[in-house]
Amino acid sequence: MGKNVSVRDVAREAGVSIGSVSRVLNGGPHVSQDLRERVYSVVERLGYRANVHARGLRTGSSRIVGCMVPEIRNQIYASFVGAVEARLNASGYMMLLGNSHGSAPRERQLLAFFESHGVDGIIATPGSKGEDFLRGPFGAGRTPLVVLDRDVDGACDAVLIDQEGGVRAATQHLIGLGHRRIALFTGGVGLRSGRGRIQGWRDAHRARGLPADDGLIGLVSAWSQSSYDDMRAMLRLPEPPTAVIAPSTRVLSGALKAVRDAGLAWPVDFSAVAIGATDAGEFAWPELTTVAWDAEASGRLACELLLARLEPSAQAPSRPVPAQRLLLDTWLQQGQSCGPAPRASRRR
Repeated sequence: MGKNVSVRDVAREAGVSIGSVSRVLNGGPHVSQDLRERVYSVVERLGYRANVHARGLRTGSSRIVGCMVPEIRNQIYASFVGAVEARLNASGYMMLLGNSHGSAPRERQLLAFFESHGVDGIIATPGSKGEDFLRGPFGAGRTPLVVLDRDVDGACDAVLIDQEGGVRAATQHLIGLGHRRIALFTGGVGLRSGRGRIQGWRDAHRARGLPADDGLIGLVSAWSQSSYDDMRAMLRLPEPPTAVIAPSTRVLSGALKAVRDAGLAWPVDFSAVAIGATDAGEFAWPELTTVAWDAEASGRLACELLLARLEPSAQAPSRPVPAQRLLLDTWLQQGQSCGPAPRASRRR
């Protein structure tokens, strides 16, 4: 039957009403498992394909949400996406996933793709910053949008991660162990996460009356970039670092490889703190001390913000609701990768 199969054909073959088929296919509530299995069995047998565009024109909703992240191979984003999909599915929505690789042209391509498929809303982590964000396709779009951990000047809803507080706590912890030369690797200062981490690092030094040497800040352009060469150069300084704080990706692994190649062992000679908990960190030895946050919670919160836009409560006011910003806490998850600073490096 193929291309000409209609909802009516599915309903007749399944022995149910057209309305029941629509509820199943649209992820509606109050659908029994028996009905769902019966309908999908017929859908598969007949080769039925829903016309999303026609449904959107008829109902005003496609029940599809676009989700865009910079790099799905990064486990933190993978956890975020998994939580987004689960929450959307529970509310009867499907998800279109796009991987931007932090490329502005790719972001424009993905946004155009999402909108051409009539998505009801978008959840994204843009690579662009502030004013660039508003001038670009994100600012020009009319589709409800929620962003993750980016400053967008109140233009849309956002879930923010307390990167500043997390790195401040990590730096304070290392200072308390006697470290006075603490390297920090992070993404560029153009993004909220990078600015926040650097601010937290500086604040912790300032609170203890210690100098913060910007020469110990290493800026990376991508999560997959190794910090090996930069850390190797830092270790050759007259006063080298005795600790490092870095994202738990190739950035941190590159830094620690440079430490090992310099003949240093951690945590005896050198201490390390990872930014962002991953499964790989649990298998590291010694176990990494980590600036952690609940990536899955960030995905659920992003969905709640978007769903509040897509399915407003009957009691909600008719006037526009201001953009919402939710701040997700971070915490220092203790491992065994931090130890007292070598005595020769300690200074008052």
